[in-house]
Amino acid sequence: MSIKITICDDMAEDIALLSNELSAYSPLFEITSFTNGKTLVDELLDDSFSTDILFLDIYMPEMDGIRTAQKIRNKKKELKIIFLSSSREHYPQAYEVFAFNYIEKPFRRERLYTVLDRVLGELRKESGYKISIQYKGAVHNVDCRDIFYIESQNKLLLFHFSDGNTLQCYGRLEDILNELPEKFFIRCHQSFLVNLSHVTEMKENYIRTGQVMISVSRKYGKEVKEQYYAYLFSHMGREQL
Repeated sequence: MSIKITICDDMAEDIALLSNELSAYSPLFEITSFTNGKTLVDELLDDSFSTDILFLDIYMPEMDGIRTAQKIRNKKKELKIIFLSSSREHYPQAYEVFAFNYIEKPFRRERLYTVLDRVLGELRKESGYKISIQYKGAVHNVDCRDIFYIESQNKLLLFHFSDGNTLQCYGRLEDILNELPEKFFIRCHQSFLVNLSHVTEMKENYIRTGQVMISVSRKYGKEVKEQYYAYLFSHMGREQL
């Protein structure tokens, strides 16, 4: 898969050094660079461009790396942020913004490549949970793990997410079910697919996911019950999806 990497650093020589090392690791990386945090934040949050991995320098004028990461995290919760710094003193702040890793300058190639191995492994794993939702010319790449349930209304599919947002596209439930991770989504009604990892209660005639109660029709009742308990059994002692 194509990997987009962004470097944000106010030192041009540091950008050049890191870019060369990244290209040596893989010439297929798509590398973009910024020299200040404000421009990066404006473009990322405006959806002007997207990236998979962000190498972010901490010591920058106007807006430092920690503040930049805080602003980005409000919207880009899945972005892999790797901090760059000449000091270890910012480890606690990096933890608070859910940084993937922290590399000290001047970095060693071995250290950089070890971090790259790990982050690329995470991205490959997560790619299996991504689907694209297209509607009126816009394409949204979403993580299936964040979907609470999918509702069919006439010819529209409504995707309800854990953060309260909703996206829609044209389609049929039976078609979208084939694109979703196997065994985690189940059809409980002619008009609903539910993500089992977000189910908090199941009764004979309804499922509760978040604050929403969704009907379980007689047609799907037996299958829903069997799959729900199979899911619980398979995840005993493990984190949910």
